[in-house]
Amino acid sequence: MKVFFVTPEATPYVKTGGLGDVTGTLPKYLKDLGVEVSLILPFYKIIKEKKFHLNRVFSSALSLKGKNFFYSIYKDNDNSEFDTYFIENDELFFRDGIYNKKGIDYLDNYIRYSFFSLASLKFIFESGGCDIIHIHDWQTSLIPVYKKFYYPEREEKVLLTIHNISYQGIFNKEILNEIDLPESLFNIEGLEFYGKVNFLKGGIVFSDFINTVSPSYGKEIQKEEFGFGLHNLLLKRRDYITGIINGIDYAYWNPAIDKYIKVPFALETIYKKRENKNSLYEDLGVSFDLEKPLFSMISRITSQKGFDILFDVFEELMKLPLNLIILGTGDIEDEKKLKKFEEIYKGKFISVIKFDVELSHKIYASSDFFLIPSKFEPCGLGQLIALRYGAVPVVRRTGGLKDTIQNYHEKTNCGNGITFDNYNSFELLEAIKRGVKIFEDKKVYNKIQKSGMKCDYSWISSSQEYLRLYNKIEEE
Repeated sequence: MKVFFVTPEATPYVKTGGLGDVTGTLPKYLKDLGVEVSLILPFYKIIKEKKFHLNRVFSSALSLKGKNFFYSIYKDNDNSEFDTYFIENDELFFRDGIYNKKGIDYLDNYIRYSFFSLASLKFIFESGGCDIIHIHDWQTSLIPVYKKFYYPEREEKVLLTIHNISYQGIFNKEILNEIDLPESLFNIEGLEFYGKVNFLKGGIVFSDFINTVSPSYGKEIQKEEFGFGLHNLLLKRRDYITGIINGIDYAYWNPAIDKYIKVPFALETIYKKRENKNSLYEDLGVSFDLEKPLFSMISRITSQKGFDILFDVFEELMKLPLNLIILGTGDIEDEKKLKKFEEIYKGKFISVIKFDVELSHKIYASSDFFLIPSKFEPCGLGQLIALRYGAVPVVRRTGGLKDTIQNYHEKTNCGNGITFDNYNSFELLEAIKRGVKIFEDKKVYNKIQKSGMKCDYSWISSSQEYLRLYNKIEEE
C-alpha cells in the first residue's frame, strides 16, 4: 500500500503543536508495517535555514486566477526512514512564522494553502499516484475538492485527519475566484459557511473518510458544544468518522535514556525522580520544598487549556502544600497574569514563558503531578508523556484525556490518574486537593505512578489502527 501524507507541519522539520508530532512520527511506524509512506511539506523559511541535504526532483508551475506560480520540489536525502518532499515557492513560504507573524495571520493564507494543496496533488499524480492521500487539518482540506473538480477520473482515496476543529480556515467568499474553484461550490452542500468559505468544511464534505485523534473527540465534535459550527455536517457524515488515539515515540520519550535529564530512571528506579526534581530546582534557581508535591503544566497558555479556571482558584491553590511550575507561551495577557502570580508566590510558583525542549523533558522527569484542565482536548500528548515519566496526570475528562486517563478509585485501587468532569474552577481545585492528599500516602501514590508507567500509548498500537483504517477505506 502506498500513502502520501500531505501536511502543513511535521517534526523534525517544523512544528507548532501535536499535529507536527503526529505527521513526523506516524509514517515511521507505518513503514514498519509494510506501508510505503511519503511526506509532503511546504518549504518554509525555517526548514530552509536548517540546511538539510536535498536534491530537486520536480519543477513546474500552476495557475491561480491567471497568475502563474512557479515551484520546485525537493527531496530530503537525510531521511532514510521515508521519503520527504518540500514544495518550494519563496513568495508564499519564505517568511518569518509559518501561519502568522507575531500572532497575526498572513492575509494570503488562502492562496498559500490552496497552492500547496493543488501542487501536492499534481506531484502525487505525476509521480505515479498512490492508494490513499492522507491530509491533515484545514491547510490541506482543499485537496479532495480539487481532486473532485480537476481530477475526477483519479481513484485515490482521501482520508482527512482533524487534529483540532477550532481551526478551520475561514475566508471571504470572494476568494473562490482567486483559488480557481467554481462559484457553484458556494452553497450549504459545498464550502459555504455563514456567508464565508470554509476550507475544513470542504475536506469534511469531499473526503472519503474522516478521522480524529481520539475516539471521544470524534464523538464530541458531532455536538454543538465542540463542533464549532460543523456539528450537523459531521452528524450527517458520522458513518465515515472514526477516532484513533495519538501515540508518542517511546524511543524518544524514554526516561531510561533521556539525554536531557540528569538522572535516568525506569519503573524499577522511579525513586530517582527526586534527584531530577532537586536538579530542576537548582537549574531554575528556586528554593521549592522537595518534600512537597510538584505540579506542572507544559502548554500553550490559552483559555482552551484551562488557564481561565486555573486563574480563578490560583490564590486558594497557593495555600495548599504544593509547588507549581508552568512552561509555555500564548496569550499575552495570560502570560502577564502568570508573571504577576510569580511575584506574589515566590518560593511556591514559577512560570517560564518560552518554548524549551530540554526544560520540558526535565519538568516531566521531575514532576509528581501533571495538570491538563482543558476546556476541550482532541487528544493531548502531555498526559501520555507524563505517564511515561511517572508524573500522575490530573485532567478534565474530555476528548483524548477521557480516553487515556482513568480516575483512581480507592475501592478498586485502580487508575492511572485523577480526573474531574465539569469545566469549572471548583472541580479543578478539588482534583488538585485530592492529588495532594494521595501524595501523602506514598504506597497509594506509587501504585498510581507505576500504573501509568506500565501503560502503552506508543505509536506501535496506534499505527496498527491506522493500517486497519486504510484497508477499510480501500475496500469501500
